[in-house]
Amino acid sequence: MAMATVATSSALLLASGEAWAESARHAPWDWPLAGLLCLATGIWLGSIWQRLRQSRLRINALHFHVQHSTDALLALDESGRVQVTSQGCADLLGHTPQSLQTSGLPARLCQQLQQQTTLLVPPHFIDWQDTQQRPLRLGVQQLVMPADTLPAHWRILLLHTVYTPHPVSTPASTMLTALQGARIGLCEFDLDQARINCNSGALHTLLGLPADQETIGLDDWRQRVHPEDRSLLDNALQNIGLGTTAVLDLEYRMQHADQHWEWLEQIFQPADASTRPRHVQVFSQVITPRKLAETAMRRRELEFRTLVENSSDIIARYDLDLRCQFINRSVSRYSPMIRDEHIGKTVHEKGWPDNVVAQFEQECRRLIDSGEPRCFEMELLSHNRRYIFETRLFPEFDSNGKLTSILSVDREITDSRQANRLLSEENAVMEMIAANQPLEDILGQICTMIESQLTGGCCSVMLLTEDGEHLHVASGNKLPAGYLAIIEGIAIGPQVGSCGTAAYFKRTIIVDDMENSPLWQPYLELIRPFGLRACWSTPLFSSQRELLGTFAIYYNEPRTPNPDEMRLVYRSSHITAIALQRDQHEKKLFQLATMDELTRLDNRRNFLLQAARELKRSQRNGTDMAVLMMDLDHFKNINDAYGHAAGDQVITHFAKLCRQILRATDLAGRLGGEEFAALLPEADSTHALAVAERLRTAVNDSLVEANGQQIHYTVSIGLSLLRDSDQHVDDLLKRADKLLYQAKHQGRNQVCHDLMLKLV
Repeated sequence: MAMATVATSSALLLASGEAWAESARHAPWDWPLAGLLCLATGIWLGSIWQRLRQSRLRINALHFHVQHSTDALLALDESGRVQVTSQGCADLLGHTPQSLQTSGLPARLCQQLQQQTTLLVPPHFIDWQDTQQRPLRLGVQQLVMPADTLPAHWRILLLHTVYTPHPVSTPASTMLTALQGARIGLCEFDLDQARINCNSGALHTLLGLPADQETIGLDDWRQRVHPEDRSLLDNALQNIGLGTTAVLDLEYRMQHADQHWEWLEQIFQPADASTRPRHVQVFSQVITPRKLAETAMRRRELEFRTLVENSSDIIARYDLDLRCQFINRSVSRYSPMIRDEHIGKTVHEKGWPDNVVAQFEQECRRLIDSGEPRCFEMELLSHNRRYIFETRLFPEFDSNGKLTSILSVDREITDSRQANRLLSEENAVMEMIAANQPLEDILGQICTMIESQLTGGCCSVMLLTEDGEHLHVASGNKLPAGYLAIIEGIAIGPQVGSCGTAAYFKRTIIVDDMENSPLWQPYLELIRPFGLRACWSTPLFSSQRELLGTFAIYYNEPRTPNPDEMRLVYRSSHITAIALQRDQHEKKLFQLATMDELTRLDNRRNFLLQAARELKRSQRNGTDMAVLMMDLDHFKNINDAYGHAAGDQVITHFAKLCRQILRATDLAGRLGGEEFAALLPEADSTHALAVAERLRTAVNDSLVEANGQQIHYTVSIGLSLLRDSDQHVDDLLKRADKLLYQAKHQGRNQVCHDLMLKLV
């Protein structure tokens, strides 16, 4: 009916076209445009005819396969009408149903099956009686077919009993194979006549040639063979024609009528070697889907292997005994073993540290027990460098769901972990610097930070002494105490180990092996007991490029730093320099607040503060205490005669004498100008007077050289002892000050005291 409709429509269109053409003779019209319209109409009608033809071929194929199926099948169209039934269905139902209503199925089920939205997957079971009236369970199941297999909105129902020995999926699989993959044909190659004779429809099924064509010339067949495969067919036909090959299986490509390439599998066998020696029977089957699937599988496998082999991660597979089955080449960057040596070895045989082996085994056992992936971190030491890996373990199962192997993916995260850890530790150091923690604690934390980053390294920090010619050990807790004692106070020089040389030349000194370094030759006998072999030393500078000290890293084996390690050393030395500068700045502020800048003695404020503390202590303990008030005689004349610079030298000289003569527990301060004071805790009258006289005599016997001249100066001293009536330190200072002026009025260069008054 559809074909008739198309024909009727075509006739009407042609008729209307003729009428239109007749009228168009007398009207202006664009004839090329008319031609295009007719051509478009023809193409449209041709496409409709082609779709109808394909639909009819699909219906015919479906009729053929259903009718010849041994399974009980029913084919329903879009309206739910029965279009074709199989012989198996007739045997099961006892008759060939013409519709669902006459099938004997329950009316409600038939009503549901007529609805296009109803899908009976899984099967719907009903009570049934076979042709011999025996009760049984009948399953009605709709087969899910590919969209291009059936006509639009058609469905196939499978009827089966629950006692059928075949699985329910077998008919579906068989049906799919019949409808999709049954592109086969039987041919006979007549090599004498150069002809190929095929069974009805074989050429159409295989190559899309006309359905009524049953023969084709051998040359035409060869022309359709892919040029790359043509020699395969020629060699096969030659061998069979000569009788050298009995049966031959061949796969090659041929061009379909639609101009695409189809893969054919052909089995060649001589028809009758005695009567027809050059006649070959050939079983042909289109295997394009299989070949495409194989090609896709090979491509995916190649892509997977390319991805795995070029991955920066270490990808390995282990069996359940943790024996390596596969590993990619990335392992060569971290392991001294070559890639092939890993295959077949357990984790115990790879040279990993015991703690890493134990950790890996533990995580693998957990995966085996739970079947769940695992993720953890491992640390390995390789090529004198520590590596941190994020390891992921994935279970691999077979088709039955049984665990067969473990896939391991190790990703190096050393840089990110080291950077995060270093940043955290640097923040801790900066917080200590900001909180004005003791310098010793800060330097110790810096050494600990570097030692945690450099496996096997021991750090030390040496500071420049006040004379600027030696180095003092400020930190180095991991180094042997005996070695620290040896390098304490080493001189700065051109060949004094690593640190002394680095401080001398003010540049980094790398000694990868002390045994072979000329810088360490004089000290080898001293350092050998400690097992130190490598030392890298970096000078520490202030922001004004003033030398502060050195930062050194030691190893027990010969080592040359890599670029990452040197960047870490420079970064740490910068932080160390910040800590040292901050400490110097704090000390400078403290000195400015408490010490006279010229004499390095206590300034007036700090002297009075400490004197008040000593007064309270003496009063609390009931001990003696004396105070000296001192003033340089005729100091103005010295400034006028020799200059203020010479006067400063005289003041500095007097401060030096005070530090030499006074005890370490005594306090000395410059109260202003040429006026000084000293407090002597636990000093009785005899000791205090002796100290005052010794100081006066030392000044009187000294000469100060300034500008090539020798300056002689004297000092007047007032001495007073602590009394029970004294409440404040000012009480002592006022008495001592009066005695000082008394000494000046009596001729200067003398000591006046009130010791006899104290005794009365």
